Amino acid sequence: MVAPRIKNIFPLLLQVTTVFVIACMVGIHAQAETIPTRQELKAKAEEVFGDPKNATRLVPDGRVWVDGKRGLVIVDGYVTLRKGQLEMLACPSGTKEHESIIAVFAAARHVHAGLLAAGAEQGAPTRFEPYRPATGTTIKVSVLYRDAEGKNHVDSGQKWIRRMGTNKEMPYDWVFAGSGFYKDVDTGEALYLGDSGDLVCVANFPTATMDLAVESAAANSGLVFEAFTENIPPMYTLVRMVLKVSDAEPRRDSDVEPAIQVPAAKLEENPATAAKIDAKTTDPKATAPKPDDLKVEQNTREKALEKSKNASDQDINPEDILRSKDTK
Repeated sequence: MVAPRIKNIFPLLLQVTTVFVIACMVGIHAQAETIPTRQELKAKAEEVFGDPKNATRLVPDGRVWVDGKRGLVIVDGYVTLRKGQLEMLACPSGTKEHESIIAVFAAARHVHAGLLAAGAEQGAPTRFEPYRPATGTTIKVSVLYRDAEGKNHVDSGQKWIRRMGTNKEMPYDWVFAGSGFYKDVDTGEALYLGDSGDLVCVANFPTATMDLAVESAAANSGLVFEAFTENIPPMYTLVRMVLKVSDAEPRRDSDVEPAIQVPAAKLEENPATAAKIDAKTTDPKATAPKPDDLKVEQNTREKALEKSKNASDQDINPEDILRSKDTK
């Protein structure tokens, strides 16, 4: 009696297994259909977005423009990550989308050329042992997009990033570090290092086109920033990133934290200043500021932060930047 019952179970198990496999295949197929390819997203950007007003397109195959008069570089892309640890705010499409919020339809070298044309001065990438922060012209970053209702949004790049374990926006500025070149041993061709993905970094890289002017380790154990999910639009939302050349000093640790730290590079460049600082730090009387001095210093810092809080939004008209394809 038992054997026939067992025998009758096998057809039922086969049917259940078949239905399960088919359901999985349908689910995978449906999921694949909802994920657009990079080519499809770029084609959609070409269809939806026209040229930004008063800006010149740099290269035919890259969606990057320069407005030299206002010191702007404008580059199209899409949201590629909304949750997780970060190494970049933005990378070229097809490189490091798994650790960058935005992927752009432009090579890093073309963005570099655009920044030069917009009036930025290249500095130097982060150096280690001893640590030296990235240098270069301060670049204010804004991200523009339209929501599902067609409303235009303008966010600072910092708004999409937070320090891990907090709900505070990243306060630091980017600088135009400029990456570098290496020579292909087989072809002898000079290749731009930033093209591998390190375009707008939040973890320090010696290959970064743009980097923070503060220490932020690139090793996974040292990553300190993550995507601020609540502030980022849905996956694959088309965006226009605006890089604005600024003559302001970049916001550093000393601008937003109580403790003031002088970068090693600054000390080494001026031994006399370093000696004075060393003398102050070893003299208890010299390191004890007066109450009035503390009040003035705090007021100065607060005014500087308030002045630069939304600096990336200044002179940016979303109607001029987020122009529809049919806009003349």
